[in-house]
Amino acid sequence: MNRKQIDLSEMIESVSKVLDDNASLISDKPSIVAVNTKLKENMVEVKELKQKQAVSTKPNYTIKEYKKEDMIANLLVVKAGVTAVGIDKNDVKLKTISEVTESAIKNMRESDLVVYGHDLYVAAMTIPAELLVWGVTQDEIDDLGDSTDSYLDQNPTIRNIKAKSSQATTEIKGKLNVSLKLIKETLDPLIEPFKKMNPTFYGEYQNTRIIVSHAATHPKPDEKPAV
Repeated sequence: MNRKQIDLSEMIESVSKVLDDNASLISDKPSIVAVNTKLKENMVEVKELKQKQAVSTKPNYTIKEYKKEDMIANLLVVKAGVTAVGIDKNDVKLKTISEVTESAIKNMRESDLVVYGHDLYVAAMTIPAELLVWGVTQDEIDDLGDSTDSYLDQNPTIRNIKAKSSQATTEIKGKLNVSLKLIKETLDPLIEPFKKMNPTFYGEYQNTRIIVSHAATHPKPDEKPAV
């Protein structure tokens, strides 16, 4: 996801949260409840698609050539951190992906190694803050993503991973645009009567409708962003 898409997704989640926080006010308004339900469904799908998209999305400048040994060394650094986080959080998924031994990794076929490295990268991208506590930096996570990308470009048998990532990017854009349209064309008009009925709730809702651009120094008015 690019920065504008992240900003938009955060706005959508904020809208849904303020509706949840004021559930008693909208419980007898089925149209509003239905919109909120649909927004939640869309955002769950966006998060799932984001993981499929997790092949490195850095600009396609000259891609560093990675030797297999370099990739394994970086993979083991990230794997150690994921193992620690998995144990610390008692996360079955993280523990499962990190239980592959160093010996097994070093003896993997190249295609299996790249697929495993990609899966580990996807997992790591969901817990960067927790990994930093265990000494794994964002640069090291990105390096793992870049190294798998480099091999993907060279190996046609597993290039379909990047194709799936590209498809996920397109689907994320669609889900976000559908959600924004639902808010602007359906939810906003349904909330308008609350300006008189409950000004406090109306004000809270309007505050969530501001898309905060993290690349800027101040919030910007809600305009349909290019996603």
